[in-house]
Amino acid sequence: MSTSSSPLPPGLVRLGGTPPFRDYLAQLWSRREFAHETALGELRAQHMDTTLGAIWHLLNPILQVAIYYLIFGLVLRVDHGVDNFIGYLAVGVFVFHWMNRAITGGASTIAGNEGLIRSLQFPRALLPIATVVRETLAFVPGILVMVVVVLLTGEGITVRWLLVPVAFVLGVLFCLGGAFLTARITDLLRDTQNLLPFVFRLVFYMSGVLYVVDSRFHEAFQHSWVRAAFIANPFYALLSIWRDALMTSQSIGNLTLLWLSAGTWAIVLAVAGLVVFRAGEKDYGRG
Repeated sequence: MSTSSSPLPPGLVRLGGTPPFRDYLAQLWSRREFAHETALGELRAQHMDTTLGAIWHLLNPILQVAIYYLIFGLVLRVDHGVDNFIGYLAVGVFVFHWMNRAITGGASTIAGNEGLIRSLQFPRALLPIATVVRETLAFVPGILVMVVVVLLTGEGITVRWLLVPVAFVLGVLFCLGGAFLTARITDLLRDTQNLLPFVFRLVFYMSGVLYVVDSRFHEAFQHSWVRAAFIANPFYALLSIWRDALMTSQSIGNLTLLWLSAGTWAIVLAVAGLVVFRAGEKDYGRG
């Protein structure tokens, strides 16, 4: 009789199989150093052949803020309803840049590591996790830049700054969930990786990165379905709670609903993303 279907001793998993969810989480935690070291190695490798090196992680969003301020603030004058447009842009661009790179970076984690996947047995979720860790480490100095910008442009330090770590954790969870999903979807449909930049460009303009929604579209925002659509947009919700925490000059409407939306999206997407990603565990790397 074949032994291929016979039960395994406790603690062992058949080669190519997927362990129970609790054991899978335990394996991820026990190998957390792998994700951290992988992220650090990728950070060091990026821009190594450029003169400014790692400074590009900060310089990229800083240049974006400068360009958007020139075009949208000085030329097109879309800064209606914003007393501190530079600070508003800085928070929006840096936070969105972080989420964008973390989630789209997840798309290449399986396709770009097929050799590693075929050579070693480890929880594949470590790969998108490493990508999110990498982009989050690159984002940390950006938080300091945001703080400096908002202070230099007249914002004050308030007790709401204590909410920044909460907004940060929600952002990390949201990025993890998004990276899990893009990794899984791209493994099934490789063209997804080419479509994501266009999707995120659309999301960028629909999430209030450059303008105040309830001021720029005041008349439309009177409709309850328009307000609901923006509140339900996780990117708009996460940007709004960051701005509320750091900026005293900007009043954010529907704040309770925005925190609820951001928290719900972060938790649900992180759990659902891991479940969906884990469902394809045994198929990764098989081309």
